[in-house]
Amino acid sequence: MEQKIEIKNGRGWAAVPSCGVLTFEIQGIAEREDIRQKEYQNIYSKYITENHTMKIGDFIVPMWGEGHNLYPQEVFSTTSENKLFPEVIKKQVNFLFGKGPRLYREIIQGEGEKQRRVRIPVENQEIQDWLNSWEEAGYDHYWGYLRNLITDYYYVNTCISQYHFGVARRIRRQIGRELKILALSYVGSDEARLATKETDIRKRIKNADCKFIILGDWFNPNGYDFEVYNRFDPSDPFKYPTAIAFNSDKTFTKWIYAFNDWFKGLSEWIKASNLSPKYLNSYLKNALNAHIHVIIPGSWYIQQKEILQNICNENFTEDYPVQSEYRGVKLVDDKGEPIRFYETMVDRLIACELREITKMMTGEGKNQGKLWASTKWGEDGWEFKEFPGKFKEYFETVIAYDKRADQVILAGKGINSSITNVENDGVISKSGSDVYYNYLIYIASLTLDEYFVTKEINRAIHLNFPEAKKQDIRLGFWIDIPAKLQDTTPSERPNQTATADTKSDIQKTEEQ
Repeated sequence: MEQKIEIKNGRGWAAVPSCGVLTFEIQGIAEREDIRQKEYQNIYSKYITENHTMKIGDFIVPMWGEGHNLYPQEVFSTTSENKLFPEVIKKQVNFLFGKGPRLYREIIQGEGEKQRRVRIPVENQEIQDWLNSWEEAGYDHYWGYLRNLITDYYYVNTCISQYHFGVARRIRRQIGRELKILALSYVGSDEARLATKETDIRKRIKNADCKFIILGDWFNPNGYDFEVYNRFDPSDPFKYPTAIAFNSDKTFTKWIYAFNDWFKGLSEWIKASNLSPKYLNSYLKNALNAHIHVIIPGSWYIQQKEILQNICNENFTEDYPVQSEYRGVKLVDDKGEPIRFYETMVDRLIACELREITKMMTGEGKNQGKLWASTKWGEDGWEFKEFPGKFKEYFETVIAYDKRADQVILAGKGINSSITNVENDGVISKSGSDVYYNYLIYIASLTLDEYFVTKEINRAIHLNFPEAKKQDIRLGFWIDIPAKLQDTTPSERPNQTATADTKSDIQKTEEQ
């Protein structure tokens, strides 16, 4: 008899010549299969959304986002309310923009291992006149155009530019030639989406398949008209009267739109950081901030009850004048007629007494000044005790978590805290060398960022000025690298009226 084994869903049988037929079951196999199936479903659900599209007229629009078409809006909505994130993005924009865009060309300096590429500033009046003419032609200044592109790049790794072709007579008079490209203008990633014709669809839509750009309000796609533009074609740049270039940094396993590297990983931390001040404010408004526990003796309760009963009985006797009130408790009706005693009169008396006590307790919060009252038997005097509360521990826990969230956000954005001024409760690092070298490392990582932001303006320069292309003249950002203190002479230092202590500190820094 030949040995045979069959297994299905963790159960099986085995035919063994020496033993006959054995049945067996593998414990836990079903649970492991369920886990593997769920993991597969989670992966599948993340990527199936990339194939979601919407139809607008004759065009098919791939959706930018998981389950929606609002990825740029989702990123901004999550990050805009954060106390740290908008300023981090702003610093990234400022770091890249530096002192503004400048024309340059690269040369090679040094020999052997010391060989390096160096940017040399270039003065080209024709190109500069064209750049300065954008505003006169009715478009945004090229500085504003570039700064807007940097912002979009750091939020969604995408830069979108519209080409405006034509002949501008004013520019022709200034520089003596016709320009094929009048200007470039910024197009927001929140309104632009890629699109393709329905007849051009392959099995899977990719970025290169999308030959059109559609601009519109994607919150209300049925409420407004959409504008359709041809996508800029570098192989035939002047094919259309106007065109839009849609450039994005490739995201691994994504084939249409770009998704930044940090949003999914940081989104929960950002949300938690946004909630921290709400938790603290809510506590201040709604907690028992006075923390007072009032203990009311039962003997006092009985005594006040007897007094109220006696007064109410006397009010119905003609030998005594009517007493209308006792310690804030009304003992007559609206017509001034006496009323019979009832049990809740004592409760009203206690409420009046507590109100008088809380008048002495003030606070900014909504529920500050509140106290808790209970009845205690066997003693006559009221007792006041501190209400047990963990408000200090609560605040410390929330603040500690908030600090951790800030650290994670900075790490996720790839910016060292020493160059963002948010280290040690907002105090910049005291180590100048730490700041200096972290800044150098960060600046050295901006090559690709500059490439994507300046890609179309450099293309336009080379199309308008072919001789600039031959000379490899480009537009880039002028980023100054500050000199270390020990590398500057005393006359070059900004503050020459330093105190003795400051001079001592400078001397120590130089020695280090």
